[in-house]
Amino acid sequence: MTYQPATKLLAIVQERRCIRLEELLACCPELTWNQVFSLVDTLSRQAMIRLQRRGFDYELRAVS
Repeated sequence: MTYQPATKLLAIVQERRCIRLEELLACCPELTWNQVFSLVDTLSRQAMIRLQRRGFDYELRAVS
């Protein structure tokens, strides 16, 4: 089954519950950093995920 990039990213975040942005990038080698960041921005603005800064990293959490 082929997923749209946003659906794939959301599924990964929901499955892991909490994931660093760098880990998410490693899970999606077919996407560029810019593509992942843009999708994260969109999902965050749609209140589907929450993006938080943790020191020098960013952490993503699924919104229940």
